[in-house]
Amino acid sequence: MRLWRNIREPLLVGMLWAVLALCSVSLREDFGAVLLFWAPSGLAVAAFHHIPRRRWLLLGAILLPLQMAAIWWGGTAPTAALAYSCASLLQAIIAASIRIGVLGGRFEVPRNFLQVAGLFVAALAGGVAGALVAMPFRAEHTLADMAWWFLANVLAIITLTPVFLRLLPLFRLGFKRELVRVDWTSGALLIGAAGLALAILQGSELVLVPLLVTGVVFATVRQGKVAGALVVLAYAGVATVLSLGGESPAPLLDLPRAEASLVLQGWMLAMLATALPIAAMLLKRQELQRELVQHNQRMHESLMLFDLAEETAGIGRWRLDLVTGEQDWSAKMLELNGLPRSLAPDPGDLTRLLPDGGEKLFGQIAAKREEREAFTFNYTIKPPGAPERILRISVLNEFDDNGRRIAVFGVAMDVTEQIRREDALELARGRAVRLAAEAQKLANTDALTNLPNRRCTFGRLENMVEVAGKRGGMLTAIMFDVDHFKRVNDLFGHQTGDEVLVRVAELARRQARGGDLVGRVGGEEFVWLLPALADEAAAKLAERLRESVESGTESSALPAVTISIGIAHFRRGDTPESLLARADAALYDAKEGGRNRVMLAA
Repeated sequence: MRLWRNIREPLLVGMLWAVLALCSVSLREDFGAVLLFWAPSGLAVAAFHHIPRRRWLLLGAILLPLQMAAIWWGGTAPTAALAYSCASLLQAIIAASIRIGVLGGRFEVPRNFLQVAGLFVAALAGGVAGALVAMPFRAEHTLADMAWWFLANVLAIITLTPVFLRLLPLFRLGFKRELVRVDWTSGALLIGAAGLALAILQGSELVLVPLLVTGVVFATVRQGKVAGALVVLAYAGVATVLSLGGESPAPLLDLPRAEASLVLQGWMLAMLATALPIAAMLLKRQELQRELVQHNQRMHESLMLFDLAEETAGIGRWRLDLVTGEQDWSAKMLELNGLPRSLAPDPGDLTRLLPDGGEKLFGQIAAKREEREAFTFNYTIKPPGAPERILRISVLNEFDDNGRRIAVFGVAMDVTEQIRREDALELARGRAVRLAAEAQKLANTDALTNLPNRRCTFGRLENMVEVAGKRGGMLTAIMFDVDHFKRVNDLFGHQTGDEVLVRVAELARRQARGGDLVGRVGGEEFVWLLPALADEAAAKLAERLRESVESGTESSALPAVTISIGIAHFRRGDTPESLLARADAALYDAKEGGRNRVMLAA
């Protein structure tokens, strides 16, 4: 089966080549027709173009004997038949190789002028090679005979090779009905071309001959390069019919039969050469059209996706051309600004449509006319009969090469809910901060005296001791309490006792410096921490505090009280506990010594 698949196409091509060759010879020998084209050459080039290079040897091995048999059957000597067959193979291989190289592959089609011209050169090169090999074996060695051979093969390669390239794939597919389509337009074009050629070639007016060229150009413009080649082929078919029985293929030419044939071949080659640049331009136009269609398709898809994203995300877009004054508003952008969606894409003068006349929107855009980067701002709108909304718009200025602003592009979205959430979040955050600060204050403050409580005082003491120990600084701890405070509570009540404590705390706060700390660490017990102060100065402040409490409470409506004070100065190696323990011991000594006095720790 694999062998049959490999040889099926070459065998079918060889048999078709033989049939075409025998029919062509029969037309010439039996019916006296003039052959302007050698049709088998177009088939051979198409076969080598269509079949992969790795199978060219097999194709040549099958074609050669079939060609020889057909040519010999037509009355040619075996030696000449072999030469003609070799010339045909060489011609086909050269033309096909150049075609594939020019197009860049077997399945590529011409897309520009150079490729179309390359196909023309391929036909000429193959025709020259075949003629040079075959001519020594021709019965006639005249220039006219060589010209006929060359032109007949070149014209066949140019016109018939594209046709056979379309038909050869059907061999593999078995001529399925759905693959065989009738192009009635091309058929009508060919019928018209044949009628035109019949009228002109039989007539007597040479001035009508340019109409043949017009027909080729018209076919090329309407249907492409292949249609132009088919019209030339129709002309050749009419000329062949006119030549049946030994007549001239072009009665309007007052020339012998052979010369008239050469003139017609030259005309046809010139027609194809005339159609060449037209075909190239059409191919370029078709390529540009394909690219434009693809670009438009991609742009259409992008716009659809953009519109979908716009509607889904609630984003509107807007563009203002400052040169022409044209606007492009998306329906969503109009809706966001409280305008009917039906006004898209150009709502005209917006100063009478926008709720605020566009003052905020266009004012910001005017103020940023020199801005090169995108800028963003919020603006508030209040459409009639609708709640107030906040829009956020990002704007980008567009400049030309001279730095002149030529357009403005913007996208906007409704951020009303977002702004409200942000405001609510900010309010909640501020409240939380205040509550945290209050909680922190409550956690570190004595509720009665508003002095730092025991925990806060001891925490600050640890830091002060650490600093004094590392830097060799000075630190004094003063402990004091109210003398006979229990008696005050017993005689005057706890309410009065609390007022006395508040009064003592206030007097102590007044004596403290900016960096000092006065804290309540017990019922009637207080600590005064004095960093960076000489020992003598700390002792004087302690004495002044004692005097202040004694005189301060005597002059008030509260019961007169005094305080006892113990002082301890920081020593290297002290800990917070050891420092306070020495101050507490000094306080105990002051109590034992009669109270209302200041004692220095040993």
